[in-house]
Amino acid sequence: MTALEWFAWLVLLIVALAAGLAVTLSNGAVTRAIRRLERTYRRQKSLELEQLQAQVVERRMQEVQRELAANEGWRKVLNQVLADALKDTSARVGPVGVLSLTTDPAPAFTVAGEDGREYLFTTAPDVLEQVGWIGRKAPVIPLDASLHPAARAEVQAVWDHLAEQRLRGEVPTLPRQAEWFLVVRERKEQDKPARR
Repeated sequence: MTALEWFAWLVLLIVALAAGLAVTLSNGAVTRAIRRLERTYRRQKSLELEQLQAQVVERRMQEVQRELAANEGWRKVLNQVLADALKDTSARVGPVGVLSLTTDPAPAFTVAGEDGREYLFTTAPDVLEQVGWIGRKAPVIPLDASLHPAARAEVQAVWDHLAEQRLRGEVPTLPRQAEWFLVVRERKEQDKPARR
């Protein structure tokens, strides 16, 4: 190859590398612009969803407060939570009602079901497992927005209502965003009503 051919080949190589670099840089810029646009869109949709959910939660909480003001209204609220969490309309609070309500070792209350089961609502299933209230293999169902946007707030409202009625002394204040969980257990024989 002559010097001129080498020079032409070198120029073509430099032009090809420069073109490749330009394409790569522009692809990077386009990718960054698309990511910014996606982030903006996601943020906007998230804010919109939060607003919609806030409205749904606010409406539901007004309904819950009306239901809790009624005699034994807490049962209706918990029946809805149980139906949402267990996907079973036969899961209902039974006539026995509240079996226990405690703040120690963790906030928890247990209600008797109509079907021989009991439903334990708690903010700390891991603590209750450590003290032996819950078995290691007991299914723990989170009561969160995956069930309904207001599920957590509904259980919190029932806790506040029942604690105010049943706990002696000051009712402990739980964090507004406290997580609530449901554990379904078979009722102990001594807790079951006698059969006729």
